Amino acid sequence: MDDQDLSPPGYGALIRLAREAQGISPETAAARMPYKFSGSSWRQIEAGYRGRGANRKRVPGKPSTVAAMARTVAITAGRLQEHYPDAAAILREMERQEAEQAPAIPEVLRSSPPHVRRMIDAALEDVDPQDRADVLREMAADYEAITAGRARRAGQQPPRRTG
Repeated sequence: MDDQDLSPPGYGALIRLAREAQGISPETAAARMPYKFSGSSWRQIEAGYRGRGANRKRVPGKPSTVAAMARTVAITAGRLQEHYPDAAAILREMERQEAEQAPAIPEVLRSSPPHVRRMIDAALEDVDPQDRADVLREMAADYEAITAGRARRAGQQPPRRTG
């Protein structure tokens, strides 16, 4: 292989960039895949090859695998399109199916700060899709109660101590 053959494919570089931006290792990213996947396989697809020196061999990422990897690190189909159109088509279908199955997020949660949205998303990962709408309604009610309580407390001055 010449030096040009050893450069990562465009989709591999994009996936690595997104993964590193999230501050996660290949092992952590692989553990978040929707199916069993190893950190070493993740690294090989990012790099586009496996092995060292004369034993290096190309590792082409299957479109479905690259789509799942991209989804895992929050790359959209639009961004993936330029690097791997076949994988982008699969990712678009994943996004479409997810949008159809996703319950509507109540406005109070939709307008919540990013850290709250991340906690909500993490909590929903372990909830049966059929139960998500009920869980979101309960979360919205709890969040409204908490923010209303904070607003009331912020408006009240604590009694002044004299003495």
